[in-house]
Amino acid sequence: MRRTLAAAAAAGAALLLALTGCSTPSTAPPASGGSASAASGDGSFKAGTKFGYAAPVAAQPGQQQFDSGAKAASASVGWDYTMYDSNINPSTQISNITTMIQRQMNVIGSWTLDPGATVGIYKQAQNAGIPIIGVNSEGDGISATLWQESSTCAPGGPMAQSAALYAKAHPGGQIITVGLDGVPSIDAVVKCFTDAATAAGLTVVSHVSNTTDQAAGAQKLVADLLTRYPDVSGVWAYNDASALGASAAVIAAGKTVYDLSNTGVVVTGSNGDADAVKAVQEGRLTGTWDPNNPQAGWLFVKLANEVLAGNAPKNTVLKSTFVTKETIGQYVAPADRKISFDTLDYTTSN
Repeated sequence: MRRTLAAAAAAGAALLLALTGCSTPSTAPPASGGSASAASGDGSFKAGTKFGYAAPVAAQPGQQQFDSGAKAASASVGWDYTMYDSNINPSTQISNITTMIQRQMNVIGSWTLDPGATVGIYKQAQNAGIPIIGVNSEGDGISATLWQESSTCAPGGPMAQSAALYAKAHPGGQIITVGLDGVPSIDAVVKCFTDAATAAGLTVVSHVSNTTDQAAGAQKLVADLLTRYPDVSGVWAYNDASALGASAAVIAAGKTVYDLSNTGVVVTGSNGDADAVKAVQEGRLTGTWDPNNPQAGWLFVKLANEVLAGNAPKNTVLKSTFVTKETIGQYVAPADRKISFDTLDYTTSN
């Protein structure tokens, strides 16, 4: 993990929702229960509660949306919320959590960058009576976890649904997968999709690692593979940048991209980036998983209140949305979403 984080730091801020949950398990926590219907576990929020979040990197658009949601939710209940930027550096994250302990935060949230490195500081927080909430992270010292569904591997979840789409478009088809090898969370999601694709009767003929974490790098990798495997029926990518690069390679090869109504190559990504949503609208991308980051920020505050009340579930999973030509009409830009504690769509389990 330390080796991969060093590589991530060199790659810069673009890596993060490549990370999609640095401590994501290979199998998602089981989720059960209903949608949100109450603001908190005991129905009340204590005004003046201090809540801090050790974000993995503040420059990533998804984390900015998450922060915006958490700020709005905190303001609505009179909480003092602050996000700290770890900038994909475990040492910086530890320093940020130390600062939050010194500021006597009532509760701390953390998207763990290095589980081994943070065990000690999480223990310090616990000794100070400050619970830790994991964001797409679990492990020693974490009281409860907020998961975004697209970073999990539950049966019938996003990866299984994606595999079903590829299989429906091209039964028995050949697939290329694009990951970022060496980052445990991404490796787990790649494996999750690969297993689901195999179970759906598809064949993964090649896997590549987009070490650039950029569209241009993915375009070159996929272009080379399309020469070797001209009959490929789909390209699955771990994030939207890689999916857009794959799409460009498919189009440059004289092929079309599947849009649910043609016979083109299926290309999907994840993150719900604005460029990806536009590409879906224009028929250059089959779909993208939107993790609903602003809603995650609101749910983060709700879960923090439940932790403080002592009745939080171990796992809370926020539903992700698959944006395709079929669902694009219901898509609402993150800045325009009307969100409250009562509108959140999630499940819980212990």
